[in-house]
Amino acid sequence: MSAYEHGLKRNIGIYSWYKIFTKRLYLPLIAIQLVNVGKVSLEEIALIASITSVVSFILQMPGGYLADKWGNKNAVVFGSAIATFSPLFYIFMPNFWGGLFASLLFFGGYTFQSGAIEAFIHDTLKALGREKEYSKVLGRAQTYGLLGNVVLMVAVPATYAINTSLPFILGTISLLIMTVLVASFKVPRKESDAAAPKNPVNAVRSIVTPQNVILFLFAGAMSGAITQGTGFQELLFQDIGVPVTWFGFILAIGSLVGALLGWYIHILDRLKPLSFYFLDLAIIASGFIAAGITRNEWIVITAFILLAAYGRVRLIIFQAKLLASIQHTYKATLISALNLFTTIAQVGAITLLTFYVTNTNLSEGHLLFGASVFAIGLLFIFIMLVEARRGAIKNAG
Repeated sequence: MSAYEHGLKRNIGIYSWYKIFTKRLYLPLIAIQLVNVGKVSLEEIALIASITSVVSFILQMPGGYLADKWGNKNAVVFGSAIATFSPLFYIFMPNFWGGLFASLLFFGGYTFQSGAIEAFIHDTLKALGREKEYSKVLGRAQTYGLLGNVVLMVAVPATYAINTSLPFILGTISLLIMTVLVASFKVPRKESDAAAPKNPVNAVRSIVTPQNVILFLFAGAMSGAITQGTGFQELLFQDIGVPVTWFGFILAIGSLVGALLGWYIHILDRLKPLSFYFLDLAIIASGFIAAGITRNEWIVITAFILLAAYGRVRLIIFQAKLLASIQHTYKATLISALNLFTTIAQVGAITLLTFYVTNTNLSEGHLLFGASVFAIGLLFIFIMLVEARRGAIKNAG
């Protein structure tokens, strides 16, 4: 094995470590620090979240395009560097503006990493002749990341009792480690088409095809449902009699089951695209239907654990399907587009769930939400099936 190949193979191990240090380990303490130390109001915290969401939405596609133009490694290093010192604002400027700057820096940096890091790993595997292992490599990296996150997310917030600044210092160190890791990536040699100048118009034309848009709508709708559909799970738990002391354990179990699924998620990559999409729909819709159709606490808890676990790894298969079929080099832009549709769908999902819950009750609201998700997803799959047959007829002609 040449030094070049060894460097590329090393990228895979570095990526697994990267997944451990990407999270905000101090996340449970942000609101506490801003409210208790900076006297920030809850309305201001909500405003910070809203502004951050809008900025992230605006940067999502440009971030992917710039990664394709500048190089995926450069984009990931740039995004990591931006985010690195964001936790320090919670120490030295724990007011509204400090909280806003910290949030914008972290999520602004994330938009440059999102899409670029997956495209970089795909390029690495392609250079090694192992691109078919994409879902396996990312799934197992997610396993390591989730296991590492569970340990760090328990340990780091606990240091708040020692010193209120310590979790944010440790968070900065964690993000600094992340930046050092990505800076050590070995860049794969570019193919001739990958080295060609990038044009934003060509990027849009390559990404915005009828087939891709329908897939993005489906994937976004399902992602929005599985991430935002759990927004009232603690209230539902409380309503059916689950002790509050169990909530933390339920979240931890969801991460651990997600780690287990990550190890084997590549098996689903063997399915044909439409078969996987239907399975994806069935898992998500049945999870919410099961959570709403009964008040049995064990069934409801199990449903939400499986939704949380599956939600952590499912997009790996969507990315693998997309990257295996594209005939252009705008990989980061493609994945960023997928993430963009997810962001849009999240707003619709929480709005729909809130409507059902407020007009019925918590259980019936989740049942209706699951049924709606199934109906919407089935419609998109039907359209994809029609488009696939139309394409087959066109190619045959």
